[in-house]
Amino acid sequence: STLVHLLNRLYDLPDGCGKITIGGVDIRDIDRQYLRSQIGMVLQEPFLYSGSIKENVGITKESSAFDDIREACEIACVDSAIDSFTDGYETIVGERGVTLSGGQKQRVAIARALIHERSILLVDEGTSALDAQNADLVEKSLLANPNLTLILISHHLSDKRKAQFDCVYELMPTSSRA
Repeated sequence: STLVHLLNRLYDLPDGCGKITIGGVDIRDIDRQYLRSQIGMVLQEPFLYSGSIKENVGITKESSAFDDIREACEIACVDSAIDSFTDGYETIVGERGVTLSGGQKQRVAIARALIHERSILLVDEGTSALDAQNADLVEKSLLANPNLTLILISHHLSDKRKAQFDCVYELMPTSSRA
């Protein structure tokens, strides 16, 4: 999505085409490395490493205590699924997370993004593999965090209705505009 690329400054808006600000500061005035360290991303097709769930969640933070990993999994609403596995958090997920369902993979990826305690979380179709009930639980849990700016990119109208927005931008092709 274009918004994801622009916020991470993978490319900048051309001069004279507006600006993107965070806290009133143009993101072009923020060091790219610092900016990217403050943004977590969860994509529709998350990548999981061949290792345990605990390793996959904790990989983005060098000194991840188990309590932090568990808390991130609780916020991502995947803790009960993990607890149901014979090996719990030590369950090996296999290459690209083959032992998990699509929704479980997405929730583990959300937990991994949360453990780093970034101030902005971009979820680009990151709950698309979840059923409506679990997607609702995850989104409500994320929205309840007052220290997190959540940018939810979704094609589901129900997602827009559930969230509380300061502003909502509907992106449409130019030919669809009146």
